[in-house]
Amino acid sequence: MKSNSIITLNLYKSGTTWCFDDDVFAIKREPFVLGMSEIITSYLPENTETCTLLASNNEFPNSSHLRLDKEEANGGWYTVTDTGMKGWLCPVTRIYMQGIPENIYFQIIAK
Repeated sequence: MKSNSIITLNLYKSGTTWCFDDDVFAIKREPFVLGMSEIITSYLPENTETCTLLASNNEFPNSSHLRLDKEEANGGWYTVTDTGMKGWLCPVTRIYMQGIPENIYFQIIAK
């Protein structure tokens, strides 16, 4: 990821799990698991079924912050610094963030 880049993913719910597709990388129904779906849901109004995720290695206006706790299983366990919620980001993170970064800044926008 370029140092000032912000990635954008369009998310949708499958049951209680947030997922995304990315045709560029041939990714279909990639789920956010192990606490990450709960983190996403906590930033949205009740009954939201789609949203947009913005993420960057750099802080940007109105972003929240994930801090890496530890790498595990080729992914990383993160803590949301303003809520203390914890979740794991899978190895697909490496595609978008060029590794498992120490810090990820994000914003969740309801559609």
